[in-house]
Amino acid sequence: MIKYHQDSIDFQSLKENNIDRIQLEMIPAGSRVLEIGCATGYMSEYLIREKGCHVIGVEPVREQAEAAIARGMAVYTGNIDDPEVQSDLDKEVTRQGPFDVLFMSQVIEHIAEPEAILQRMKDWLTPNGILVISTCNIAHWQCRFRLLAGKWEYETYGVFDRTHLRFFTINSFQKMLTRCGYDIIEFGFTFEDICPFKILFDTRILAPSDILRLIPLAGPRLRKKYTDLTKNFIATQFVFKAQAINDKIS
Repeated sequence: MIKYHQDSIDFQSLKENNIDRIQLEMIPAGSRVLEIGCATGYMSEYLIREKGCHVIGVEPVREQAEAAIARGMAVYTGNIDDPEVQSDLDKEVTRQGPFDVLFMSQVIEHIAEPEAILQRMKDWLTPNGILVISTCNIAHWQCRFRLLAGKWEYETYGVFDRTHLRFFTINSFQKMLTRCGYDIIEFGFTFEDICPFKILFDTRILAPSDILRLIPLAGPRLRKKYTDLTKNFIATQFVFKAQAINDKIS
């Protein structure tokens, strides 16, 4: 479900229901971007090449940081909650100025104190800067059914990744952003719809969104209404675009 360790991205081949496509489209062209958790730099490379952005990366895995550096990126190696990395970013901002965009894809769930980081990151944003941040949805129907059956088993990838320290629903994540002093300005999600065949045979056939798509003329509109209404049940990953409020919260 969740992508890791990619070496490149073919944006044109990505479907509309793809979290990378959704979140990359939220980043304005020509922006100065800090990508937190840049991995091998494959999305940063796209932003630089196709959208004319200037990108600095932060990556905790040394091998992946080195791969991003080999692409020509400037990368700070370490975790974003490491005081040394934060100090390096403070110095970066002092030298080169703050960032227009903080881009954080599938990282926040790996952080023990996410609210502290969300507050700290505002120090690196321009007054009108934006945060583009995505994570996975613990309220997806597959997760609910697993819990209903009394199962909580960690895995290598996905929502139950054994390295995840925090778990979020769409609503709980939005509330956290608001508490940390961010205004939501855009939202998107990728989904895997529920259907009996998927539950019984792990094959998606005749899911509600697929059936609605087939209705002449009104199909796309009805399908969108359905997915928007059920998003906290069918969303696998979601992304918020938010703007920091200047006034500090109490």
